[in-house]
This record gives sequence, C-alpha cells and structure tokens, in this order.
Amino acid sequence: MVDRASAAFALRDRRWGQQRRLEFIDFRLYWEGRINRSDLTEHFGISVPQASLDLARYQEIAPLNLTYERREKVYLATPEFKPVLAPEHSDSYLDQLLAVASGTLAKDTVFIGWAPPTDLVRAPHRRVPIDVLLAILRAIRQGLVVEIAYQSFNQPAPTRRLISPHAIAFDGFRWHARAYCYTRKDFRDFVLGRLLEIELRSKSDIDPHTDHAWNTFVEVKIAPHPDLTKGQRRAIELDYGMSEGIAVLPTRRALLFYLLKHLGLSRDAKNKTASQQIVLANADKLAPYLHANDSHATP
Repeated sequence: MVDRASAAFALRDRRWGQQRRLEFIDFRLYWEGRINRSDLTEHFGISVPQASLDLARYQEIAPLNLTYERREKVYLATPEFKPVLAPEHSDSYLDQLLAVASGTLAKDTVFIGWAPPTDLVRAPHRRVPIDVLLAILRAIRQGLVVEIAYQSFNQPAPTRRLISPHAIAFDGFRWHARAYCYTRKDFRDFVLGRLLEIELRSKSDIDPHTDHAWNTFVEVKIAPHPDLTKGQRRAIELDYGMSEGIAVLPTRRALLFYLLKHLGLSRDAKNKTASQQIVLANADKLAPYLHANDSHATP
C-alpha cells in the first residue's frame, strides 16, 4: 500500500478538483466504511464517468483500501484500510460535525455523509459587524491605522482612539483585534463586537514584531488536582489527553489570561477540587506573565 507521503507526491501534478475528490473518497471510507459513485456525483456535481475515474484513481493509490460489492454497487473499506489522505485523528471529523451542528457550515459543504444526532452547548454570541471585520482585515493586510469608537467595559460612554491592528484572536467566546493603541501607547486587545465605528486612516508606523507578548509563546502545564482519588485523576488524564499526568498547552503570552480563565485557573478562580479538577502545574514559571499587563490587555 502507498503511504501518505507517496500518495501526496503522486497527486502533486493532479488538478485540485480531483485531489479534493480523492480526499473525499478517503474520508468516507475511513469514517463511514463505504462510498459509491452517487456520493461523488451529488457532492461535487460531477458526471458518473468522472466519479468512476476518481474511484479508479484512488484504487491505484491505495489498492488494499477498498473492495467493490457488486450486489449493493458500493465500495467498502477493507479490514486492512489505512487512510492515505484523510487525517488520522478524530478532530477532522468532529470539527466538521460541530460546524454543521452550530450552523457555521451547511451539510453539503462538509465530507460527512451519515451523521449521528448531534448538538452542542450554546453560548451567548454576538456577531461581528461585517464592516468592522472588513476594515480590520484591510488594516492588517495593508498596515494601516484605524480610528475607532470603542465601548470599553470601564467607561460609561464610547471613546475614540487610534489603533494599529496586526492580528485577530478568538478567546473561546469573543473575537479580538490585537493592536497598538496610541492612547495607551501599548499593544492591547479590542473586542470586535465593541467597535461601534471604524475608519481607515494613514499608513501605520508600528512594527508588529515589537508586540513581544503576541510573538512569544509559553507552555501552560496542567495536571489533575492533587486531592482527587486515583480513579478521578485517571479520568481527568483521559479527558485532557495527559501524558504521565501532564498536558502541555502552548499559547501566546498575549492569550495566556484567556486560556487560564477558560480552564478555570485564573487568579480569581476558586481552588475547589470538585469544581476545578485540574491545577496549573507550572504556576511558578508563569507567575511573571500572570502579573504582567500583556497577559490581560483588554481595555
């Protein structure tokens, strides 16, 4: 059987369209164990002969991966099946499932055919105004200063200020623009949903590489709470994918505050075993950043 690297090399000179369809075949065989020509024709809008060519091409790449069941007119994954194009981890499947369940993607845009009944815990959500996002993206791409009217949590009324955005980030609940604030004379985070007005201005004189909090990564190490029983600790290790009782989460210094808050490990969190279940295993090493302004810069 051809390995993943060889398969990728074999496809390098192929049209993107066929490569995408071959990935689709690999995905369906991997996760659903079967595929037929109609799956391809309905999903990609191609002809039956083209679908047959795609399946024949896939069989050339991975001849031991599928077998044709004439009675049902379907290709089945063999017991020896090994994906050559689909990622060998569950995230690729679950991310698509989540995108459909949340309404982010339409069912016909993902590779999943049959899907189990799925739902998710809903969180309050405010959509980012399109004009705000377009302006921020343009400012980042062209290196521009923007003037904004911003509703700060700490001010009764919106304030006007000039910022130079250079990145965006999602904290688990809200989208932020990472930008240099000419009022604070520092790099800060601005919640995109709080930008009430935005106007593009002149070329920025700020170098994004000087945002050291954004460009520096640290490791957050978490472990089961020491007061848990052996069985409880094992359950937590499985939940968080820990190895030898530790899970390591690389993060930007600028996003450290949000990650710890998301994990319930911020400084104001209550250290109760039943509710928290995990602890910060390298708190001493992260302490300097926890007290630094760049760890939580939302104005």
